[in-house]
Amino acid sequence: MTKKNLFRILSIGCLLVLVAATSGFAAGKRTGYGTLTALEDDGSVIIEGKGYLVSPSATVQDSQGKRISLKDLPLESYVYFEYDYTKLGFVITLLKEMPQ
Repeated sequence: MTKKNLFRILSIGCLLVLVAATSGFAAGKRTGYGTLTALEDDGSVIIEGKGYLVSPSATVQDSQGKRISLKDLPLESYVYFEYDYTKLGFVITLLKEMPQ
């Protein structure tokens, strides 16, 4: 193997490691706001036309900050939410109804 080929292989390897490392950081917690339009039977929700799973351990709060059940959130309410991207898709960990 020539030095030139070895350099190319090492360069590609370093690039792959860099991409893998930065994509892990990009997969962190995200936040959003939007109108909650549907609560599905499988425990997922629709916010601004996008479907999100809701973690069984998610915190759900009403507009006064009190913990409530997901089914007690009124539809068409404006919400703040925190979510992670997992192998299953986007999973909400915090869902708060915003005061209107």
